[in-house]
Amino acid sequence: MFTLDEKHLDAAKKIAADHRKKRSCDTCYERGWIGVSEQNLLVLCTRCVDLDAAMVDWKEYVSGHEELKEHFSELFKEGEEELESEEHPAQAIYENKKSHPVGKTAHVPGPKRTGRAKKI
Repeated sequence: MFTLDEKHLDAAKKIAADHRKKRSCDTCYERGWIGVSEQNLLVLCTRCVDLDAAMVDWKEYVSGHEELKEHFSELFKEGEEELESEEHPAQAIYENKKSHPVGKTAHVPGPKRTGRAKKI
């Protein structure tokens, strides 16, 4: 089982602290991260950290270290798959369809019953 070294964990904590959006957060107690997983990976706070920017910096950090490239290879595969999925013609057809309104109540004709009025 893969566990992240402490030096890489410290770098991840620095990245999380650099990409905080809010000044104070009750979820992460102003750290930028909530906790550490079983594999010694950092769990970022979703309320106060810009996850996209932090992920970009983490990808750059991983690309600079060969021992991490093996374990985080799926990060680099996602970018290639996104390019392929955008070109699929069925996706364009699906986007052009109208969406059905959700939660729209049907009109029922007749007098409106208010309170505890009985139905006759």
